Amino acid sequence: MSNELIGLIALLVGLFGSGIYIVSILRGHTRPHVFTWIVWFILTAIGYFAQVHDDPGPGTWVMGANMLTCGATALLAFKYGEKNITRGDWIALISSLAAIIPWLLTDDPLGSVILISLIDIVAFYPTLRKSWLKPYQENLTGYLVANLKFVISFFALEVYTLNTMLYPGTIVAVNSAFIVICLLRRRQVRA
Repeated sequence: MSNELIGLIALLVGLFGSGIYIVSILRGHTRPHVFTWIVWFILTAIGYFAQVHDDPGPGTWVMGANMLTCGATALLAFKYGEKNITRGDWIALISSLAAIIPWLLTDDPLGSVILISLIDIVAFYPTLRKSWLKPYQENLTGYLVANLKFVISFFALEVYTLNTMLYPGTIVAVNSAFIVICLLRRRQVRA
């Protein structure tokens, strides 16, 4: 199978998953945390341009589309998202945004990818906190499909470097941990 076809499959899976998540928001089932999604939009933009630096081919299509869908979700979160913003959420947002400054000052794509991978973990805090309290307000199918799109996109890469693989790999790991935490918390709430 050609890299272009694999990249297209990953892109279509990603758009399908984003569609599921966005429809869930519009129906009022999912209440995304705006802080997390703003940071994810910025990070995916950085991740996309860092991947493009190594010219990895169709494997970058997913990250580019992810950047756009994170931006759309951030915009929707302003209207439909979680409104309970805590001091911890502000700390996570400010820390995440402050950590972008070293990225702007460096000309090192790998350093940028390492930084955004770490920032992504910190940026997840507001969503994790909200989901711990309200474990049914996140669409876990969207996160699962997001993992699938990134795994498929790995096979569409033409260049395998830390620049092209670290950030999507971090997203898959963090999403997987989040899914498990939400499922365990849902079970706990039901009991």
